[in-house]
Amino acid sequence: MTNPLMEEPLISFGGGIRWAADELTRCGVEDPILDAELLLAATSGMTRSQLHLHWNDALPADIRQKFAALVQRRCRREPLAYILGRRAFYDIELEVNPAVLIPRPETELLVEQALAWLTDRTACAVWAADIGTGSGAIAITLAHRFTNLHVWAADRSLAALALARRNVQRYHLEERVNLACSDLLSATTAHFDLVMANLPYLPSERLVDLQPEVAQYEPRLALDGGELGIDVIARLCVLLPSHLNPSALVLLEIDEGQGSRVSQMLGAALPDASVSVLPDYAGLERIVRAELIP
Repeated sequence: MTNPLMEEPLISFGGGIRWAADELTRCGVEDPILDAELLLAATSGMTRSQLHLHWNDALPADIRQKFAALVQRRCRREPLAYILGRRAFYDIELEVNPAVLIPRPETELLVEQALAWLTDRTACAVWAADIGTGSGAIAITLAHRFTNLHVWAADRSLAALALARRNVQRYHLEERVNLACSDLLSATTAHFDLVMANLPYLPSERLVDLQPEVAQYEPRLALDGGELGIDVIARLCVLLPSHLNPSALVLLEIDEGQGSRVSQMLGAALPDASVSVLPDYAGLERIVRAELIP
């Protein structure tokens, strides 16, 4: 990796961005210009708009050095979110690190389904479970919007829970988001009105074909769903009947092609539920929704 940033003392902010974008392009990064701007913004403490206002100004030596180091990390295909230490999700921003899966836009569909259901239930307390909470994205987004919502947010990873706790504290939700170390629902006897889960759902054999950002950096525990990708989801389905209140809603994120199997499993576990498979905005199967019919 060439580094004219350290060789050319008069390189400008714009020149630094062009250099970084060229390096990132050679490394196969999908959005090299955007990533270059975000990395320089993080290094300089400026916004992207401010960078363009200083486009022709000389890039200070201390910023050049730090910026070059971040670009090198991105060229090794370390995810941008891990380098920056944060990720936007729905209408909040979350701290992220390699202990947790980086929140995806696809999961926002699950949040939207929960929001639509919660909108008609603002008059009384609602008890929800977020299984496999990771960074706390789902639990925090919903609790941030609905003051009557109480969430039991569980994860097997202590490192993930430590990160989720910081995110919960950032939004002052400690009283309504209860974090727990649990394998699915095994650590609670509670009953819930709403159960949401973004569990590992990738077939094991597909993990080697993922982008380097995912395969090399994101936690395998949060990705590997077994031979068909539904092993963990199947275990949750078995546990659900003893943890749901009447008229409860279950929302499970899935991979494309899993809709039929997961909806059958969920229907078998909850024979009194109305079960449907919902596509994401790309038309791919993404959510299995089950609502108990009283």
